[in-house]
Amino acid sequence: MSPSNAMAQQPTADAQPVSNPTLDATLTLALAAASKAAYDYYQGVPYQAPAGYTQVGAWTGWDAILFTGSEEKYGLVFQSDSDPGTCIFAFRGTDSDLDAYEDVHFIPTDFVPTSGSISPTPRVSSGFYGIYDGTGGGMTQSMRQQLFALLRQFPTTQLYVTGHSLGAALSQLFSLDVAISQPTTALNINFSSPMVGTDDWATAYASKIADSDSVRVYNYWDYVPSLPPSAFDYNAVGSGFRTAFYVDREWFPHLLSRHSLMNLSTVLTNALPATPQQWAGTFPDYVDASLTMISTDPPAGADVRWADQAQAQMAFENSAAARG
Repeated sequence: MSPSNAMAQQPTADAQPVSNPTLDATLTLALAAASKAAYDYYQGVPYQAPAGYTQVGAWTGWDAILFTGSEEKYGLVFQSDSDPGTCIFAFRGTDSDLDAYEDVHFIPTDFVPTSGSISPTPRVSSGFYGIYDGTGGGMTQSMRQQLFALLRQFPTTQLYVTGHSLGAALSQLFSLDVAISQPTTALNINFSSPMVGTDDWATAYASKIADSDSVRVYNYWDYVPSLPPSAFDYNAVGSGFRTAFYVDREWFPHLLSRHSLMNLSTVLTNALPATPQQWAGTFPDYVDASLTMISTDPPAGADVRWADQAQAQMAFENSAAARG
């Protein structure tokens, strides 16, 4: 099979059951809704708080991914209506994550906590860390500084942290910073996250945050969770909750459809109330309503390094072009 065909192949079923942690359906869907609201806030359209919560704060960040840096809206704080000590901090991704990742700097840099210290020194993506810790233009406070100011403004007894894609990566930086600097117990459930850092990052993260307190929810067929390519020696952290969905009867991978937060939310809405928490069915593609998505029981076994296959595909095509 050529590298090109390997990337585009139609998903096939796997008879083996996947081993997923059990998620709280109400909480997980509330965090997905909070992540969607953070996107809507950034895009300047009306957004809806998760049921039982009120939006009480927001923060910005220096958009270091794009070539032309700017201060951008990056997240929202939601406070529980019944318990003011319970808050959600929701990070957004970009309006077109798959394009933006072309400009991400995956060369690692040292992660320095707001206060305290940790060993080994976590090494994380300089692109993600630049957004979290950087300033520019007329910014007076970095994203990190704004987040900790919000924690002081809204003291929490239960902190939930979430985000989708780029926002999921940023949420994990914040979770480790909080665990070292506060320390405050936080539960992080994030969606479709790329990997954030190297072995030292994974070791440091695991020393402060239990797997049960940090869950990556993702689509097996989405290539973003396999970023960056394995040559960077990055590792995922926490535990993983795997779903599986793709476009029906399409050879082209439809990467945005496989990565969509709304498509993932549709699958979770159907899967999480069930036992086991899986769902086989069809639904309209949120990205392109003319397409139909298929959700299946997720395959077992190791994740596929789709990013490596994408690199192989590009090398194959470049070689073919050179021969032509």
